[in-house]
Amino acid sequence: MQSYDVVIIGTGAAGMMCAVEAAKRGRSVLILDHAAAPGEKIRISGGGRCNFTNIHA
Repeated sequence: MQSYDVVIIGTGAAGMMCAVEAAKRGRSVLILDHAAAPGEKIRISGGGRCNFTNIHA
């Protein structure tokens, strides 16, 4: 069985940013979501122009 340091349920904006920050700190991360692809709602918001890369907004 594989083990992870961090398990995140939900791949919305908060879940994805949490996964990125945990990975940057050297943690092994598993993200789980009911959607077929991670970040599906983020990708389709704003007509596909959603940008959450500015973490200082």
